[in-house]
Amino acid sequence: MANTANFKVVVIGGGPGGYVAAIRAAQLGFETAVIEKERLGGVCLNWGCIPTKALLESAHVLEHLRKAASFGLKADNVSAEFEQVIKRSRTVADQMAKGVEFLMKKNKISVISGSASIIDKHTLEVKNENGEVFTYGTEFIVIAVGAKNKALPFLPFDSVKVLNARDAMSQKTVPKSIAIIGAGAIGVEFADFYASMGAKVTLIEFQDHLLPNEDIEISQILERSFKKREIEQYLSYAVESATVNADSVDLVLQDRKSAKKEKLTFERVIVGVGIAANTTGIGLEGAGIKTKNGFIEVDASYRTSIDTIYAIGDCIPTPSLAHVASAEGIRAAEDISIRSGNPHKLERHPLNYDYIPGCTYCHPEVASVGLTEAKAIAQGYELQIGKFPFTASGRAQAQGDTTGMVKIISDKKHGEILGAHIIGGAATEMISELTLSANMELTVKELAMTIHAHPTLAEGVMEAAAAVLGEAINI
Repeated sequence: MANTANFKVVVIGGGPGGYVAAIRAAQLGFETAVIEKERLGGVCLNWGCIPTKALLESAHVLEHLRKAASFGLKADNVSAEFEQVIKRSRTVADQMAKGVEFLMKKNKISVISGSASIIDKHTLEVKNENGEVFTYGTEFIVIAVGAKNKALPFLPFDSVKVLNARDAMSQKTVPKSIAIIGAGAIGVEFADFYASMGAKVTLIEFQDHLLPNEDIEISQILERSFKKREIEQYLSYAVESATVNADSVDLVLQDRKSAKKEKLTFERVIVGVGIAANTTGIGLEGAGIKTKNGFIEVDASYRTSIDTIYAIGDCIPTPSLAHVASAEGIRAAEDISIRSGNPHKLERHPLNYDYIPGCTYCHPEVASVGLTEAKAIAQGYELQIGKFPFTASGRAQAQGDTTGMVKIISDKKHGEILGAHIIGGAATEMISELTLSANMELTVKELAMTIHAHPTLAEGVMEAAAAVLGEAINI
C-alpha cells in the first residue's frame, strides 16, 4: 500500500455526473481527482446514451431510405450491414470518451485508474488492475458510481442469449427473433433498433402501456406506430418463468387480467426491467454513510450522512438520467465551494425535480416534462389541455413524417404549465423550450404569444399553447 498526494475534491466515478462535478470543482480552483475503474464517460458515453443513439440513427436513416420512393427518389436494394452499424456506434462512443479525457487534461484534473473504497470521511483506497493499493487523502469526496441493469432472479444475464443493455448493443448478428422484457425507454429503443434491422421483435410489459411513465395518450400513439411496424406487444403481461436452451430461450407469460398463460420461444432476450445502484463494495457501511433500498441518502445539497462526502446521479434516489446527474454534480461542487469560503460569488440554485425532461429516442421520438394528465387530475387540478397534431404541420408534411402531436396540460385557474408531452420526429429537441417555460413559470398565454419561425415543427408548441386557450389558428 502506498500513500499519495492529497486533493481538495476526489470524485468516485467518471460518468456524466462524476466528470461534470470534477470539471466544476476544478473551475472553482480546487485540486481535483477522478477515480474510474473502466473508461471515462461512464455507462452513458460508453455503453448507454451515446452509442444507443448512434444505433438508432442508423436505424432511422435506413427507414428513410426505404421510403425514398415517396420523396420522388430511387434507392434500390437498401439493406443494413449490421457489423458496420455496430462498429459506427462504438466509434462514436470512443470519440466521446476521448473528449472527456481531453477535458480532464484541459482542467488539470488527475485521473486515477482503479476501484475505490471509502475508508473514512477524508481517506480513500484505490486498487488498480495490477492489484496495487494506493491511499488518497481529500477534504471532500463526491460519490458518482452510477447503476447497473437489474436481472430477473430466474433469468440471469449470460451475454449470449440473455442480454443486458451493454450486450444488446454489441451483438455480431441480428437475431431472427428477440423478446424485450420491459417497455420503458431502454426496451422501446432496442425494439425500434432491432425491428429496423430485420428482427422479429416482441415487447413484454408488466404495465398496461408502452412507456408506462408517459402520458397514456402519448403511449397509445407509440403503440399504434409500433403495431404498424409489426412489433408485437404483450401489455399487462408478467414473465412467470424462463428456460434457457442450447439455441433459444422459452418464456412463460401470464396475462395479468385473465391469468391466461402462453409459452413463447425466442433466439435472444433483452432484459430492461430497471437498474440497481452500484453501492456495494465501496465502503459505505464502514464509513457510516446511510443508504435506503440500495440508494445513498442525501440532503438538498447532495451531502450524505457524512458531511464531507457527497453523492449524485444514479446512486441516489433521484431520476436516473444523465442530465440530472450532471446538474447534481455541478451543484455538489458549488456547495463545496460555498462551504470552503471560495471567493467565487455563488448562489445555491436547487434543482426543480418537478420539471425534469425525459426523452426516448425511438421513432417517433417521445419527450415530456412535468405531470401527465392522469397525475394532474389526481393532484386535484382543474385542467385545460391543448393539442396540436403534426398532420397539421407544414414542416412535418414536407418531411413526410406526420405521426404524433404536442400536448400541453395547464392549470385552468392561473394558466400554469403543469406538463407537456410530445411524440414526433423532433420531440427530444423540442422539449427544451417547454422545460424552460415551465421552470420560468411562463403561462400558456405567454407561450402562445411567442412568435415561432415558420415552417418549423416547433410551431406545434405555440399552436398547442394557443389550443389550450381556444385560440389555435391551424387546427
